[in-house]
Amino acid sequence: MTDAPGGRTAAEVLAHLQDNDISTVIIGGSDTHGVMRGKRMPIEQLPRVLEHGMPMCDVFWVMHVDESDLVPRPDGHRGYFPTETQGYPDILGVPDLTTLRVVPWHRRTALLLCDWTLHDEDRPVPISPRAVLRRVVERAGELGYQPLSALELEFYLLREKAGTAHHKRAAELVPLQEVASTYGVVMGSLQEEIGELIRRHMLDYGLPVEACNPETGPGQFEITLRYGDSLRSADDAFLFKSAIKEVAAQQDLLATFMAKPSSSWAGNSCHIHMSLRDTDGRAVFFDAGAPDQLSGTLRHFTGGILASMREFTAIMAPTPNSYRRYVPYSWAGTTTTWGVENRSVGVRIIRDGQSGTRLEHRQPGGDANPYLATAAALAGGLHGLVNEIDPGEMAASDVYGAPVGRHTALPTTLGEALDLLEHGTVAREWFGDDFVDHYVAMKRAELQAQSLAVTDWEVARYLESI
Repeated sequence: MTDAPGGRTAAEVLAHLQDNDISTVIIGGSDTHGVMRGKRMPIEQLPRVLEHGMPMCDVFWVMHVDESDLVPRPDGHRGYFPTETQGYPDILGVPDLTTLRVVPWHRRTALLLCDWTLHDEDRPVPISPRAVLRRVVERAGELGYQPLSALELEFYLLREKAGTAHHKRAAELVPLQEVASTYGVVMGSLQEEIGELIRRHMLDYGLPVEACNPETGPGQFEITLRYGDSLRSADDAFLFKSAIKEVAAQQDLLATFMAKPSSSWAGNSCHIHMSLRDTDGRAVFFDAGAPDQLSGTLRHFTGGILASMREFTAIMAPTPNSYRRYVPYSWAGTTTTWGVENRSVGVRIIRDGQSGTRLEHRQPGGDANPYLATAAALAGGLHGLVNEIDPGEMAASDVYGAPVGRHTALPTTLGEALDLLEHGTVAREWFGDDFVDHYVAMKRAELQAQSLAVTDWEVARYLESI
């Protein structure tokens, strides 16, 4: 039962689960931060949930990522924003039957992703990340395009127990392997015992793993998921991140997708590959007769991404830590630039014939919410198509080494990025005011929390010297 049983009725899904001796079903979906929220229930309770939905208190939309506090509704906020004055009422998790899968690292357990809907209103929660991406995908369809994407996710495995490492300083974290081994097959074999376990579990879980390799940091992995429909690909990445954490914890390890766990380690990225097909299923980014064999559609799509890249930075880099990754020669996109097979630019073009030509958005980090990062890349590209935005000249050389000011730099702090998102127009057009205003408020709360924290760096620098 690794494949999602698309097209089955609720009765058929229930029968299938019972035939496979499933006793527990997890129903969950993404919060703003990209954390899975939901419930486990006995199989006997599933018919009721499939018919009426799963009630959930809406308070999780305003929780800090570490659940240390709740974010209050900002003064003057008019959109959807859960608050104590409303008593934090229930919303509903409506299971998506096409996402059904067995969880191979738990006994007799299956999982269903859900869409969050407003109670008694039969419409999506307007700030739901999966709903935001679904709306953008639907608008792509109205324009005559089917978006395809894939996410390359990087993460570290640490010799720490889940739930305890947050008490340690970065210098005290111990990676699975002390020596880095980029693409290493021999040295990488030291990580293969857990790597093989991860790949086997992910494939049994129905996630389309294409390849796995050690990355630039010590104990760092990169796993590539197969290309496909953009909503399904974001589902896969969302499930992958939570699955990796669970499988690692069962091995007394901690998996982290934090953008920069240590200043001396490479950052974790989440590069997004994306292309479009037309209504006949034909790929539209390649044109044998065009300059560089790149179609006008690709050029306008890229132009829109570049034009909106600064505005969408707070989506691609959602925490203060995200910006520690944006340094030269970090493999991260730091400028609004593009080029063919150039890994120093913000948007890399992979020229691979009619079916394989695509772009790679190199800005997002491993801490990005897969639904929102995919939605931002797609919305930016579609904005470019609608407005026929020219991407400008391609960068043919090292962008990191270019003189300061030659290329437009992306925001270097979350505060700067949030100002651009809040006052921009593209995100509001494609994501809606409710989402943008809520997201900005939640991330400003992260900045406020950071501003009050005394860091190890501050103690080491000032304790004795001042």
